[in-house]
Amino acid sequence: MKRMNYCSILICILFWASVGRAQNSITKKQQLKYLPDIDVYDIHGKHTTLKQLGKNKVLFIDSWFIPCPPCFIEMGMLHKLYAKYLNNKDFCFITLCRTDSGVVKKFIAQDTSMANYVKSYQFFSERQDFKLPVYFIEGCDSKVNHVGKQLESFAPTDKTKCPDAQLDFVGYPTVTIFNKKGELILQKTGYDGNENVNMGDIESAIKPSLAAK
Repeated sequence: MKRMNYCSILICILFWASVGRAQNSITKKQQLKYLPDIDVYDIHGKHTTLKQLGKNKVLFIDSWFIPCPPCFIEMGMLHKLYAKYLNNKDFCFITLCRTDSGVVKKFIAQDTSMANYVKSYQFFSERQDFKLPVYFIEGCDSKVNHVGKQLESFAPTDKTKCPDAQLDFVGYPTVTIFNKKGELILQKTGYDGNENVNMGDIESAIKPSLAAK
């Protein structure tokens, strides 16, 4: 990993702790069973629904926000998974972000106003770029801002619209996978940095589903 200012790392970690719960492992009673019909829009503002994205496909959803260190750490693995299945017509890979789309656009473009977040992402993910497809839910538009060395956070317009509320989980990052019938086959919260184990868990779920008619 490249070195970065430890003050910036500390700020990100403290901020993450204050605006969202991102744990290495969470155990909770699972309520979600089927793919909900949620309206989403992509980075360009084009609207669709999760059911449309997942129609006759295995739908992989990773939920995250800026700046969430565990989410950023997971991004290295996610880029490898995305590249591996990019050309599989039976697989749809998306991320759902609870951060405002305007903020995320600047983040992906590495706008100078997002320098602290970009440095944090590059440090934790060990990547210089961000190539994953990002979708958003209307009303779930949390904003972040730097004022000197301080971070200000703004609650989303409607917390009930955010991925954790609609996909029934309690921390970020969370991977949620549905099979071609729209049935939940895996939901896993947190990322402990063990790429091989996490990739193995994901592929153990999606490979049989991809093979199913």
